[in-house]
Amino acid sequence: MWFTNLFGWAKNISSELASYQKKLDRLDICNKCTDKKDNFSFLFIKKKGIPQCGVCKCALIDKTIWQDEQCPKGKW
Repeated sequence: MWFTNLFGWAKNISSELASYQKKLDRLDICNKCTDKKDNFSFLFIKKKGIPQCGVCKCALIDKTIWQDEQCPKGKW
């Protein structure tokens, strides 16, 4: 899984940013999802208070800002 996340980060360098409203709408959906985790954890990195998707393991703040990102469960 870390391998696919690494390519996801590289892809986003050239991606367009989503509008502020789109980011808020996506975060609202994510905050209601049962797969949302309240604390980020990836390999040896642990960050309290940083929400994370339990499916794709992305930090929600980072995932929701990119125009071409998609919810792994198809919710947005």
